[in-house]
Amino acid sequence: MALYKIRGGAMSNTNFFRSQKFGILLVLSCGIMWGISGVLGQYVFQNSDINATQLSIIRQFVSGVVLLVISAFTKDKRALSIWTKPKSVISVIFFALAGVMGVQFTYFASIEHSNAATGTVIQFTYIIMLLLYTSIFMHKKPKSYEAGAVICAFAGIFLIATHGSLSSLAISRPALIWGLMSAVCFTIYCLFPQKLYNTYGLVNVIGWSSLIAAIFLTIVTGTYSYPHMKPSIFAASMAVAIVGSLIPFTIYGIGIGILGSVKASLFVTVEPVSSALLTWIFLGTRFTGMDIAGFLLILGSIQIVAIMTFKNEKKLIKAEQTSYPPQ
Repeated sequence: MALYKIRGGAMSNTNFFRSQKFGILLVLSCGIMWGISGVLGQYVFQNSDINATQLSIIRQFVSGVVLLVISAFTKDKRALSIWTKPKSVISVIFFALAGVMGVQFTYFASIEHSNAATGTVIQFTYIIMLLLYTSIFMHKKPKSYEAGAVICAFAGIFLIATHGSLSSLAISRPALIWGLMSAVCFTIYCLFPQKLYNTYGLVNVIGWSSLIAAIFLTIVTGTYSYPHMKPSIFAASMAVAIVGSLIPFTIYGIGIGILGSVKASLFVTVEPVSSALLTWIFLGTRFTGMDIAGFLLILGSIQIVAIMTFKNEKKLIKAEQTSYPPQ
């Protein structure tokens, strides 16, 4: 997705930096919304009989239907053309099950067996998986500041979730397994669908994938009924679907297209910070020195990547402008 212009072989400074800032804003917004979603999910589990499967189905079904309605309203013909090629059909189904359904169901399953903070910290090992993937399969050595920022971000998440004590991660085996599976699925979600987005449009791909995921999970688990929901639980469930899935999973794809998967994964580490702040604001949770240190590590890693990236890309643009002077 080209959000900047090329002129005389050189990028436009203004448009390029606007696109980078826009991508960072999108990804940071995703992290905050996912933080809200995790807290709301834990609230739903603690105050109702709804389980991870049911909440995941609600989340995916609402997202899928809304996105496809938007596509129909805009008369996007690509929404149906996606089913005309067998290869595309296979790709969409794989993304729906391994990406969309995988990351959402396993994340909530991990929270259901532990808590939002623990589920988040385990899921965020996907950052390490992304770096390993790009290093091994794409033969792309991470820059020193990227590697350092990943380590700082992961250390920050670790401090927030454990307060520096390994013994506090003594969680149930299901929570650990679901959390690690969520990290694998999030890695797939980040890396796999870019060609589909470019060909059929992000809204169409995520819309169909979400709907397929909801239908598949319903049939496989036999989830055809739901417990009675109080208005507050219903509102929280809808908020999880809209704020935790519909909006962030859509715009995160745009953010990856602008920033790249590794850089986007660094900025989205604002998620555990937003979760912690929300519990402090609404639930009166107090924070220790370890919490504050974790916040600083995460926010610091984001700033390091942002500053270094802008400096390096500014140098690159100046070099290109020198090589290709305006006609």
